[in-house]
Order: sequence, then structure tokens, then C-alpha cells
Amino acid sequence: MKVEIGQPYCPNCGTPLQQNAAFCANCGTKVTAPHSQVQQMPPIYYPTTPTQAPVSTGAYKAVIAVLLVIIALLGVGLYATSSGHLFSLSGYRYSLANPPNAQSVQRPNTPDAQPPYQVIWNSCGGPPGSGCNMTSNGWREGTVPDTYDYFVSFTSSVPITVYFFTLGQFVQYTVCNGDISCVSGYYVSLPAAPSRSNAIFKLAEGCADYVAIYVASSTGIMYPNISVGRNAAGSITGYCGQVGGG
Repeated sequence: MKVEIGQPYCPNCGTPLQQNAAFCANCGTKVTAPHSQVQQMPPIYYPTTPTQAPVSTGAYKAVIAVLLVIIALLGVGLYATSSGHLFSLSGYRYSLANPPNAQSVQRPNTPDAQPPYQVIWNSCGGPPGSGCNMTSNGWREGTVPDTYDYFVSFTSSVPITVYFFTLGQFVQYTVCNGDISCVSGYYVSLPAAPSRSNAIFKLAEGCADYVAIYVASSTGIMYPNISVGRNAAGSITGYCGQVGGG
């Protein structure tokens, strides 16, 4: 008897069954044709990395932006483009670990720089002599270059107070949105006046740590003519000479 591979047989007598036969032709036993089972593949899952809820970086971006602004301002004098309100953190005060002391604001015992002087600020975005808009709640600021004497000259329609802050004091002032009570330690200032003529600041002769701030008593226009004269000191000066300062 020829046996075909895969041919079904009667479970009772073993007789080969016809294809799709319901009964055995030899013994009459009812048989059921085997059904091919389709092997169902289990569903395939592709693991994915859980998606983390986005973390807000607004505060970090704000801090970075503030730092960039301060670096830019302290790198070059931006009197023409700044009018105060750099940033404000409500209720927060920046503390200085080592604020300037009285000795650090003493004028160096050096001869004053002699002319000619180099003008570094005489306009605010317009042509020289066009003036700078001032408000009672804003200010103008710019760096004081080191190894130079700094000469303050201006006329104004409103009284102007000039402050010379260290970088740390400048941060205190801006964090408090121009509240002078936030500034710790000693600093040099020129009292409010409608004009100045070559008032000299010398602490930067041997220290790269100063910013000049111009604050108006009310809304008006100031006409600056700020200049510097090269006068490098033979030793460190101002806050840079304070132990732990700079």
C-alpha cells in the first residue's frame, strides 16, 4: 500500500481515508478532517522611551538672557541704547559677600590724566548733541574703562545723579529695579545737578570693576559729553585692592 505523506487515517481501524471524508469507508467510523490551525503570531510591541512631560525652561532662559545682557553691558558702554529696567525679581535682593568698604573708595594719589581726552558718549542713538531721553524711573549706564580717568560732563533739563558702582553693586541695583537702598557697601556718587563739567572718577585707574549710572529726578533730556583719559595706575586701585574684592 502506498502511503502518502500527510494522508489521514481512520482512528478506529487505521484505514487510509479519502480526502475530506466524513466517515471511514472500511468501518464506518465518523471522522473529522483535521483542520489546519493557523498559528496566530502574537502582536509585536515596539518599546518606546516614555515621553517625559516638558520641563519649563522659561526661568532658566530668563536668567541666561539677563547674564548675557549684563556681560554685553559690562563689555562695552551701551549708553545709547539702555534706559534702565534691565530686569527685576520681585522681592529678591542680591547679597554681596564682600561689599566695598570705605577705604576702597578713596581716590588714588595719582596725577589726573591730561588732555586730549577721548569722548566715549555724546548721544543715545541719534546724531551727537541730539540728547538722551530720561525718565524718573529709568537710568542710563555704561562701563568705566580700566586704566583710564573718567570725566563726567553733561547738561540736562532735569537734575541728574551719577553713581559709580562695582559690578556686584550694579547687579543689586538692577535686581531691585533702581532702588538705591538695595546697594550695599560704599560707593562714589555725584549729587543731583542739571550740569557737570569734567567731574573726575579715578578708581578705575587700576581696576576693571566699575559701572557709571545716570539717574534723572524726573522725565527730561540729558545731553552727555562723557570722555576718558589714559592714566594707568602703578598699582591696583579701588575695590580691586580690597581683600577679597574684584
